[in-house]
Amino acid sequence: MIEPSLLPALAAFECVARHASFSRAAAELGLSASALSQSVSTLERRLGLRLLARTTRHVGLTEEGARLLDGVRRGLAELGGALASVDHAREQPSGTVRITLPRLAFALYFAPHVDEFARRYPEVGIEFSLDDKLADLVADRFDIGLRMADNIAGDMVAIPLGRPQRLIVAAAPAYFARHPVPLQPADLAEHDCIRFRFPTSGRNARWLFRQDDGDFELEVRGRFTVNDADAELDLLRRGLGISQVVESMVQDDLAAGRLREVLAEYAWPMPVAHLYFPSRAQMPARLRVFIDFFRAMNAPA
Repeated sequence: MIEPSLLPALAAFECVARHASFSRAAAELGLSASALSQSVSTLERRLGLRLLARTTRHVGLTEEGARLLDGVRRGLAELGGALASVDHAREQPSGTVRITLPRLAFALYFAPHVDEFARRYPEVGIEFSLDDKLADLVADRFDIGLRMADNIAGDMVAIPLGRPQRLIVAAAPAYFARHPVPLQPADLAEHDCIRFRFPTSGRNARWLFRQDDGDFELEVRGRFTVNDADAELDLLRRGLGISQVVESMVQDDLAAGRLREVLAEYAWPMPVAHLYFPSRAQMPARLRVFIDFFRAMNAPA
């Protein structure tokens, strides 16, 4: 590894060698000729070699200086290429966006729109890390995350995504043909509830309800337990149990009569989900278009 303190002197040396003149190199770099000469002299002392032969009228390379110049030019060209690539990332959407989010959030906010995003931004990839536990964006090298606002650290920028959701209780008509309709949450003790187990923690989700005097939770029972939202919906549509689900995930089923909502007066209003990230400053184009696109796709009607 090169000493960082040598980089300005090496760049100064290359400029002097290219112009064969301290005065012309100084004009390009915006320095005085004496300051530039001092920088090159310091580099020579550090290396213990003369790099430039100087007379009152000419500046030329020594044999050692010529060898060093060849390597310095290749190194500066590589650095220039690296800078150009990140400048391209600032202006043109390209590269990969890494996002951490719960599995359910992927199904709600992203899965319906990923194909259109891919069509609009063919040079941008997305890495979805589906995990119900909170991740450290910086330590785990994520660009962005999605969580409920009360789970986001105060030093993060948080942007709401989508509209407010409700957790509702629903079942298929075939299920209610075999079981009475529950009139209050306590009636669920007599029902075959489809339970959801969080993959990360391994605990079963409690069912959440709201009434006039506040929120409350219930531990439910049933024959089926799943750790995947799609599997839960499949069991629900087959009439194999009653479940608590996010309303928007079953709105088509409700409209078509494939599912029926019950206990509507106890439905729990979910907090709005938020995208969060460390800073708005110097945001790469790939992240900017990712945020703008998925916010627009999930904007409240």
